[in-house]
Amino acid sequence: MKKLIVLLFIISSQTGFSQSHDNVSIFHRLLIYNADNEIMLVKIKSADVWVTPGFYQDSVQFVKKGLHDIAATYGMQISNPELRGSFLMRRENGASSEMLIRNIYHSKYLGGPIHFPENQSFEISEIKWLPLEEALSTVSFESMRIFMKQTNTSPKVIWGGAVRAIRENDQWSYEIAEEFYPLYDPKY
Repeated sequence: MKKLIVLLFIISSQTGFSQSHDNVSIFHRLLIYNADNEIMLVKIKSADVWVTPGFYQDSVQFVKKGLHDIAATYGMQISNPELRGSFLMRRENGASSEMLIRNIYHSKYLGGPIHFPENQSFEISEIKWLPLEEALSTVSFESMRIFMKQTNTSPKVIWGGAVRAIRENDQWSYEIAEEFYPLYDPKY
C-alpha cells in the first residue's frame, strides 16, 4: 500500500508540475553496480564528460523498458531497476529558466559481454567501474553528484527534493532549494 501511495504522489506531482511549465524535461538516470559495488561510468567523446547511462523521457518510451534497453546497448543484463530518487532541478541561465525532473534508478549488473553502444547519437569513448567516492569525483556534473550521493545514503529509501542550478559568467553553481526528504522509507 505504501508503494502505491508513493507512486501516486510521484506521478501526480510530476504531472501537475509539467502541466504548468512548457519546457520540462524528464531524464531517467541508471546507476549500475557490479559485484564489487562499483558504479559504471561512461565517457561521452563529443562532450568530453563522464556520466552514468540514462535517457530522456519521450511519449513513446516506457521507463522500465527504456532502462533495460539502455543496459542492453552496452551488452548487459541488469536486475530490475529500483527508483531511488525523484528530484526537481530549476536551471537558470540569464533570463531563461527551465524545470527538469531527474529520476535516479539503481540496478545490479547480472552479466553479459560489456561493449560500446552502436548506432547511438553519441559516441562512448571509455567505460569504467569505480567505487562511489571515485565515481563522485569523476562525474562531470555537480547535480549528478548531488543526486548520486543522496540516493546512496540509505538503502531502499526513495528520495525527493530540489536543486537550483544558476549560470553566471559561464560558470554553474548549485544549491539545495528544497532539503532532501524520503518519499518512501520501508521503515515506516
